[in-house]
Amino acid sequence: MSQPPRTDAPAAGPRRRTGGRSARVMAAVADAVMSELTESGLGAFSIPKVAVRSGVSRSSIYRRWQTKTDLITFAAIHHIEEAIPMPDLGSLRADLLRIVEEVAVFVTQPASKALFAIAFGPNTAESDSVQNALWHMRTERHQAVFDRALARGEISHDTDTGEIIERAIGPIYIRTFLSRRPVTPDFLERLLDGTLPSAPTAKRR
Repeated sequence: MSQPPRTDAPAAGPRRRTGGRSARVMAAVADAVMSELTESGLGAFSIPKVAVRSGVSRSSIYRRWQTKTDLITFAAIHHIEEAIPMPDLGSLRADLLRIVEEVAVFVTQPASKALFAIAFGPNTAESDSVQNALWHMRTERHQAVFDRALARGEISHDTDTGEIIERAIGPIYIRTFLSRRPVTPDFLERLLDGTLPSAPTAKRR
């Protein structure tokens, strides 16, 4: 599947991480967790393996994350936030277009597929936590986009913002995992054409 270009996206390259040593340690641990899950899956996952891969001591990891579930939840959130940062491009349509473009890339990444395998696999503490990270926590972060849209008069107080996100993102998952049809830039534009007018008092810009 071809990856749609981003609207007004910066030049391609790794996202720059900011922060001091603590931030670097947390990023190293998160990357190690996702690499372990991608390569070996949940069944073979262990905190000692993460310690070896990340170069962070086992005791340091256990001080921050007491259980495997805690560690995987942290890494899932970190991966999602790195892959789909919240935009602020001046209009609801522009912000949502950037989000769906990022999601279209996100769902094809091996690390993301490892999270999907956990989320929709056997019912475990890890599956519950990853489901929460993939959807509920993302929905909370999307709220900033809608708060700005409300302040600009693009939506009303009674707009069902959760439904907007469902209508904008759901078809990307369907095309990627079920119909296997391409997610193209034109498709994403049409997706928003069919999503934004359904929101009460939503204004196209």
